[in-house]
Amino acid sequence: MSQHDDYSHELADIYRLFGDRTRLIMAQKMAEEEWTVSEFVQLFGISQPLVSQHIKKLKTAKLITEQRHGKRILYKLNQEAEHYSLVLKIIDPLTQEESEQGTDIEMVNV
Repeated sequence: MSQHDDYSHELADIYRLFGDRTRLIMAQKMAEEEWTVSEFVQLFGISQPLVSQHIKKLKTAKLITEQRHGKRILYKLNQEAEHYSLVLKIIDPLTQEESEQGTDIEMVNV
């Protein structure tokens, strides 16, 4: 397989990862500031294990970093990630929409 094929597979994986609305919004939020699992649980109104699964997928792709503060773990978009600029392009429409409306994206039917 060529290097071009490898890269196209990586890109397809990134797009697949953000085909999930919850992970898309999580990435947008983590681009702005650090978040904890419990904050995402409150934001989305979903279970802690489900939020943790989304976090795990983003960590496996090396798209987020974690930092421990006592018992809390804070997650943020990884600015050193190979595909960081692509992720910013993917979440950009959400960021623009939020700034135009001046409110958070509605979390119904996540």
